[in-house]
Amino acid sequence: MKKLTVFGLILCAQMTFAQDKNTDALGRLVKAAIDYSPRIKEQQQLVSIGDYKTKIQEAALKPQVQSELSVTRIDPVAKASFAFGSTSTELSFQPNMNYNANVGANYTIADWGKQALAIERAKLETNLSKNNVEGLKQNYAYQVANLYYGIVYLQKAIEVQKEQLKLVANNEKLISDRLKQGDALDYDRVSIQVRYKNAETRLTDLQGQLDRQLIYLSSLIGADARTMVPTDADFSATWADLTVSAAFEQAQTNNIDLKNIKEKDLIADQDVKIAQLSMAPTVSAVGQLGIKNGYLPRINGEVPPVDKDFKFNTVLGLKMTIPIYAGGRGAYSTEMAKLSKEMLKYSSEATNQALKRDLDAAENDYTIAKNKLDLSEKNVFQAQYALKLAESRYKNGVITNVEIEAAQTALREAQLTQLQYQYMMTQAKLEVSRLSGLKFW
Repeated sequence: MKKLTVFGLILCAQMTFAQDKNTDALGRLVKAAIDYSPRIKEQQQLVSIGDYKTKIQEAALKPQVQSELSVTRIDPVAKASFAFGSTSTELSFQPNMNYNANVGANYTIADWGKQALAIERAKLETNLSKNNVEGLKQNYAYQVANLYYGIVYLQKAIEVQKEQLKLVANNEKLISDRLKQGDALDYDRVSIQVRYKNAETRLTDLQGQLDRQLIYLSSLIGADARTMVPTDADFSATWADLTVSAAFEQAQTNNIDLKNIKEKDLIADQDVKIAQLSMAPTVSAVGQLGIKNGYLPRINGEVPPVDKDFKFNTVLGLKMTIPIYAGGRGAYSTEMAKLSKEMLKYSSEATNQALKRDLDAAENDYTIAKNKLDLSEKNVFQAQYALKLAESRYKNGVITNVEIEAAQTALREAQLTQLQYQYMMTQAKLEVSRLSGLKFW
């Protein structure tokens, strides 16, 4: 009993170590892909642009101050002539050359909330950009995870094929020995050589597939992935064991597509409110401080001294801008915004429909693969036992070369099938986790 307990503890420790090893390796690969991705960096720039758009909208709530310098020549100017006996006097009410320099300010006192809505809309658009960044990170993470477990599958398949090559090589040695003793035909030797070449070809194909997967993974992380995937990695990493209903419920909060639709719906709300206020008035305070000439009239063309000609001046006032007619633009914009919001409702329904379908399909794939894996484990055990018997009988000359080859092929196919089901189960778990919005990195 104590021996069984110790064995159980050792087995649990080995499984935990394998899971931690997979999790660490996969986490490093995902982090490398996210840090390297130009697409993510591009999307992050949009977040920064969105922050500045918000600041631009907020700046409209502050006083707008500007300066003005102008020189204007007017010809002709209004004049009046006065005659007093033999003397006449000409009076110009405005000089030909007019100079003006001032600093003016404009401050919106009330706009019935239009600018506040524009600020809130800019913030929501920034949130949408942030969601898009998280969505890209999630896509890269699960893309890397799928590649990682595809590499794990191919590495294990290659090991199975190498074992097959060893078996074939051993058979070839046995046949060569029996051929020398006259107990085998030259046909048997040629047949086993052909079989060895076929096994080598399958191994080359598997290695080629593995190389392609590693090349693709390397392109995602911007480095050589060969040294980052453990050669003894397996499918032991744990994923959230969610039912379809639980995954669907979690997706309502975490699924990136649904989160984006919710953000777009909030933006559409702001668009409706902004469109409805498009014909609202705006009240502004205006002020101006400056210096200009032309306050004193020109008598007989004489120019007054500078200190008398140029005067400081001030302007203070309130201004109300009231839109009266814009061709129905406000009403059209309101209806268009309402239609966009209605469209998002249908988009949410369609996304949820596809989400439920994909979750059901992933769970079905997992269930089928698990049931088949249970059967394949028994099949591998039986194939191993059958090969052991066949090898013993073949050494004793009871069975032919064809029968031993059939036993070896059956074992290899059973082992590869077992690997395929393990890989399919992992893929199904990955899909459920992705759809539910699980962040594993």
